[in-house]
Amino acid sequence: MIYANKKVNVKANSAQQMALIIANVKELVDKKIIKLTSDTVFLYPQIWKDEATALNWIKCLHQYYCLKRQFKSSATLYFRHLENEELIGSIINKKPKVLIFNDL
Repeated sequence: MIYANKKVNVKANSAQQMALIIANVKELVDKKIIKLTSDTVFLYPQIWKDEATALNWIKCLHQYYCLKRQFKSSATLYFRHLENEELIGSIINKKPKVLIFNDL
């Protein structure tokens, strides 16, 4: 947005974003596309289309864990393949890492 010849960034409503993340995670759990345990998220890597999407998934699920499961923000969260439990990503000290982003 341009205002008085200066670029102004409009910040998104973080409460609204968190509500959307929570709703999406609950829907995916109900459909059995992801499975949540104490420190691990099991999912199919096919839902990660590219590395940017995978990093966004990791960050969003980490926020979900911090909010809904009283997870410390510096704690480690692992992402594993739903069927063979192979490690496909992690977030350690708020730094996401993708090992596999598409299993095609």
